Amino acid sequence: MNKVIYSFQTNKSKFVFVSILLIFFFLSFTKQINLTNSDIGRHIKNGEIFIKEKKIISTNFYSYTNTYFETINHHWLSGVLFYLVYSISSFTGLSLFYTFIHIVSLGLLSYIAYKKSGFIIASFITLLSIPLINTRSEVRPEGFSYLFISVYLFLLYLLDKQKINKIVFLISIILIQLLWVNMHIYFIIGLFILGSYLLTRLLNKKSIKLLTITLVFSTLACFANPWGLKGVLEPFNIFKDYGYMLAENQSVFFMQKRSFGFSYIYFELIVIFSLFLTYFLWKHKRFKKYIFEVILHLSFTILAFRFIRSIPLVGLSLVPFASKTIVLIENIIRTSLEKIIVSIAATLFTFFLLVPNQIFSLINNNFGFGLMNNSVSSAEFFKENNIEGPIFNNYDIGGYLIYYLHPEKVFVDNRPEAYPTSFFEETYVPMQEDESIWEEKLSEYNFNAIFFYRHDMTPWAQPFLIERIEDSEWVPVFVDDFTILFVKNNEGNKKVIEKYKLPDSTFRIDK
Repeated sequence: MNKVIYSFQTNKSKFVFVSILLIFFFLSFTKQINLTNSDIGRHIKNGEIFIKEKKIISTNFYSYTNTYFETINHHWLSGVLFYLVYSISSFTGLSLFYTFIHIVSLGLLSYIAYKKSGFIIASFITLLSIPLINTRSEVRPEGFSYLFISVYLFLLYLLDKQKINKIVFLISIILIQLLWVNMHIYFIIGLFILGSYLLTRLLNKKSIKLLTITLVFSTLACFANPWGLKGVLEPFNIFKDYGYMLAENQSVFFMQKRSFGFSYIYFELIVIFSLFLTYFLWKHKRFKKYIFEVILHLSFTILAFRFIRSIPLVGLSLVPFASKTIVLIENIIRTSLEKIIVSIAATLFTFFLLVPNQIFSLINNNFGFGLMNNSVSSAEFFKENNIEGPIFNNYDIGGYLIYYLHPEKVFVDNRPEAYPTSFFEETYVPMQEDESIWEEKLSEYNFNAIFFYRHDMTPWAQPFLIERIEDSEWVPVFVDDFTILFVKNNEGNKKVIEKYKLPDSTFRIDK
């Protein structure tokens, strides 16, 4: 298929536009880390323990409630890399490193799109994909999965164009799969990509020998993890004993009912656009030649409808799928879409720049690198005043406490798979809903402090905090934009209470 050439594709205009696109993508990921409700603190601590103690965390190591509960730490190697980057350049460097991973990921896919469709179309589809990828901009192990997906697709492109040695291709894929299985649970996507590409070549009556060998050895490579077969099967088993409902694991429609978010509407518009392109391929009987891109993109789309955490996968797969299809449309209708594409791109770009506080907007309250202001204050207060545990904390703040207070154990942290379902259903949630159960657990665990992420929007969290504010047995001694800290009203906490007790006027309770 010939590439469509546009009249104003001079080297200068290309350079300017690509520069603007890269700057926009870079800035769209320029978000400070809110450590109080993120996982990164725990990942860094995992990496630190591995480096210093040569130990992979394989139990609920950080909790005093379920210390020896076995768990599969499927992203342990990501924690090691995060810790190494953090130890060299702190949280600012970690933010920059994570942004760089995404730029490389999207850059590889944009290059494929450019080679298949030309500059304008590739740039346009890349612009469309950025808001989808940016829905998960927090520093997480899954960023490595986005990188590996892009590298896989790039290597397959090189293989298709016969621009890579077959042995180099085979070894590269196997080595990536070895890393991937130890860095994030999406490693199974690597095998799915290879299987889908193999099927495409089979349907188009092309050689599948190399792909078959690659898929077999990549599958075997997945067993090179600390848990062997259990680690390989973890993507299929992780939700079997998952006692806590996370927003990121809910469907798009479920989340839309709970709160308005333009990112969901944007996602649905992209889905409609993708379905139109798929229908066009089907109508013009080109489906078989494009089946790899279609399978990948539609599979990710279905997954994203079920789990909103998968929306970035739609953005990644959109780039090769849509750019290739739009070129086909131009060739069939024999009409240049250049002016339409440029107009839509300009409108979207302006919208992304000017609409504030959307999840993909450059204008955000947390714009910047490193940690958000005052996000460490509560942990520093806790340590400076030598407050002792046991701590009762909520789910969201677990990773924050692990990072700052370890070896102090937490009550719970943000790993549902590391706790039995019964713990959430019979202990954690009921003790916040029912005062009699709270008193029972207070007697059992003898809490000395309550450390809460105060924007916890679960149905039980805010009523529980109101009860504690009105409970003379507990005294609030610290509050900021993110957290609230209570200590038990006893002799051991007398000095802290006398010095830091917050007046009743600090709180306004709407009933």
